[in-house]
Amino acid sequence: MLATVRNALAKRLEVLAEIAGLALSLSGATLAAVLGKLVVAVVLGAITLGFFLRLSNRRAGQVALPAPMPLWVRPLAAALSVVEVAALVEAINLPIRFHDPGFAYVHWVLTLIAVVVAYTLQVRLFRMLRGKTGEPESP
Repeated sequence: MLATVRNALAKRLEVLAEIAGLALSLSGATLAAVLGKLVVAVVLGAITLGFFLRLSNRRAGQVALPAPMPLWVRPLAAALSVVEVAALVEAINLPIRFHDPGFAYVHWVLTLIAVVVAYTLQVRLFRMLRGKTGEPESP
């Protein structure tokens, strides 16, 4: 009797396992199809949104390019940066001459880096000051 109950229970569990496997296999294919379509819809929606945003930005207004800097700004910034770095080198007694004790070529590299940094900062400063003076930004 116990053997027949065990066999009947085993057959029912096998049937339930088969049904569950069939349901999972069918739902997996359905789930893959739905998610695939969802991913395609998201990608196409993102492309469409980008297209419409691009068109709306074109219509919103053309961005005026800033007017070019006057010709005197860059040479003035270069001269000022050389004078400032030279004063700084002399103030801290950086050995940049061949006969100075402690001379190294690295000091020349540091000096050139300082000149470049001072030049770029001064050009940006002149550009910022020019924008605040009320001069027209575009011709």
